[in-house]
Amino acid sequence: MQKILVTDTLFIHDKHTKELKTQGYEVERLEKTTASEDELKTALQGKVGYILGGLEKVTEEVLKSTDELKVISFTGTGWKGYIPGWEYATEKGIAISNAPSANAAEVAEWATAVMMAMQRDLFELGPKGDKSFVTVKSLMQLEVGIVGLGNIGREFAERAKGLKAKKVSYWSRQKKTDDFDYYENVDDLLRSADVIFLALGDDAGQDFISAERIGLIKKDALIVSILHKGIFNEDALYQRVSSTEIRAAFDIVADIERFRPLPSRNWYASNGVSGYNAESTFQKASDMATQSIINLLETGEDQYRVN
Repeated sequence: MQKILVTDTLFIHDKHTKELKTQGYEVERLEKTTASEDELKTALQGKVGYILGGLEKVTEEVLKSTDELKVISFTGTGWKGYIPGWEYATEKGIAISNAPSANAAEVAEWATAVMMAMQRDLFELGPKGDKSFVTVKSLMQLEVGIVGLGNIGREFAERAKGLKAKKVSYWSRQKKTDDFDYYENVDDLLRSADVIFLALGDDAGQDFISAERIGLIKKDALIVSILHKGIFNEDALYQRVSSTEIRAAFDIVADIERFRPLPSRNWYASNGVSGYNAESTFQKASDMATQSIINLLETGEDQYRVN
């Protein structure tokens, strides 16, 4: 019987395991959120399929060690950040699928919540803060700018519009809609917006939000980000936030301990990746990932195949 590896425990519930078994596969679990290279090398031996449900990194070295692997099915959107060895996988003939838009609404919901909490200084005014009253600007006074109007960016834009932001604008590589104000140049948006939502995919490239671009952001502006590590310049971000020039709320940073002591008015970060942590996300992503791996193993074709 052919074997499939599933990592972590949030995705791929019993109903999905039963579905895979019905299709003639044996399922093995590696119940770790962040498996090491060595653990993955061992766990992937003899597996034809791999549902990537954790936060591990599938490197070229891991892929070189596999003996039967044919398919990787990723339970999220930004697959390149979790499969840095994807080019080698393509060369080796290992198919990869992802679950586009499975978490779009939920991540936009997280970004909206943290935007409102930061903008209203809820962390400073709460039991872990030291303020009892502050005067803030309402969202109705502010321009909200989105960098990257993909599935998540559009969901966030709709929410900002629904909350009656003064202006909702975006930059994307191509104009996508007339519902929001469009900037042809990302630098112009960064200079103008009071709240900036960074929602770019991995294809944006390393250091897209560079030190120079972080320097363009106006004083006291708020950044809300779901970018993967490396797309933004973390040192430049730390410099501007630590000097209290700008404020930021991030779901992913590399050196979280460096940022942790910063004042709550200027900095918030999740202890882990939490933008997608809703039951509805897990259900949709699990359904998509399970069907994709079955399709790819059986036919080599699937609508969510990405390589």
